[in-house]
Amino acid sequence: MSLTTPIAKPERKRLYDKGERRRKHVSAGDEPQLVFDSDNPRKVVGKCPATISDDDRDDLLQRAVPLPNADRELQAPKKIYAVYRGAIYEAQTSDHGRTYHAYPFKGKLGDAIVVLLAEMADKDGCREEFDRWRKKYITRHGK
Repeated sequence: MSLTTPIAKPERKRLYDKGERRRKHVSAGDEPQLVFDSDNPRKVVGKCPATISDDDRDDLLQRAVPLPNADRELQAPKKIYAVYRGAIYEAQTSDHGRTYHAYPFKGKLGDAIVVLLAEMADKDGCREEFDRWRKKYITRHGK
């Protein structure tokens, strides 16, 4: 993936997978949250804002940046990333790219993905919030 190449649209529309028991991934307010799992203090659970609209959620899925697959057999990306109001979200698929489930992200990201997400934040006018999130929750790792 070249940083100068525009992000390609997905081959087919990505759909959101709400899941049956994912209430733990929704915050009570209008801000994303990262909380520690009570059973495992090292495990972080990302909680999406309760106020995110279906239209915003669907738009984010379509313009999300894919992480290159380590498994060359997979056609669709297993993980994709987007920025919403400055927070970085990760979405994963469990059905080969038909649907994705997203949540606020804390962890390691490569420089190329961080640059693309920063460009997304610039376009959305939330670069300051993005920089705060990145500094607090993202460890830059590799390319």
